[in-house]
Amino acid sequence: MRIEKISGFLEKMEKKEGRNREEIQSNVTDNESALIHSSKGYIQGYVGIAVSDQKSQIITSAQAFGSANETEHLPEMLDQNAENLEEAGVRIEAGKKPTMSGDANYFSEENLRWCEEHGIDAVLTDSQVKRRLGSDGENRYEIDDFKYHEGEDYYECPAGKRLSYKRDTRQKGVQGKVYQASLRDCKGCPFFSKCSWSKKGQSEQVQGKALRITERNKQGNVCRQMRKKLETVEYQDIYAYRIQIVEPVFANIRYCKGLNRFTLRGEDKVNSQWLLYCMVHNLSKCLNGRNAMENNV
Repeated sequence: MRIEKISGFLEKMEKKEGRNREEIQSNVTDNESALIHSSKGYIQGYVGIAVSDQKSQIITSAQAFGSANETEHLPEMLDQNAENLEEAGVRIEAGKKPTMSGDANYFSEENLRWCEEHGIDAVLTDSQVKRRLGSDGENRYEIDDFKYHEGEDYYECPAGKRLSYKRDTRQKGVQGKVYQASLRDCKGCPFFSKCSWSKKGQSEQVQGKALRITERNKQGNVCRQMRKKLETVEYQDIYAYRIQIVEPVFANIRYCKGLNRFTLRGEDKVNSQWLLYCMVHNLSKCLNGRNAMENNV
């Protein structure tokens, strides 16, 4: 019976594509779900995404997706959020630019450009922000600190050493070029601590500093501009405040309301379950606000 089920599935199934147009794994039991990385390893399931306001932690838009990649859903969530706020009669103050913050899952050139085009001040951090800023308070060198010489096609590091073109590369569907310094130059460099992200010491290095240049990090893109903004105290404070806005929302749904896993199959059913829990969260927030008002009367 199981062989017949798998054979029937293979005959009718359509190719599933990931973010970079590469084929991803299908699933016989629930092909609308995805292989998702969790604290317990990889599991087959869905992700629940939510947007909440800063003041009251009310969820203003929510959706469950059978996708391992949350990045691609940001524009859809923000569009949905704008529609919900308009329907609720909430208006953005004239001349004021709305601010949105999100974690590294949403950091991408496409998302930052979309926000820029739609008048949203996005504060998104990449997954390397802690390493880049340095636990010792010393900022690590960025690609902007390396000068590109177009005529001879090489980069010059802050110490004046050359990083020559080595090869083309392709990672997760993204094409790029690798430029690399000589090991001798890096081992004797006085700026090693600001340049290398390796956990190995300077004497343990086996190759010189390498830069991987793609469309997503070359000069002029918004990802690089966002990284520069996050070096300022202003944007670090804005991002740090994010944990007080949306993290308690997920904690409330997961630990207080008991939704630590979806119990249904199929994206429509899972999304209905997610929305119901988000509604319960909002109702409890509204009730708390009403009780607080009555106590102050």
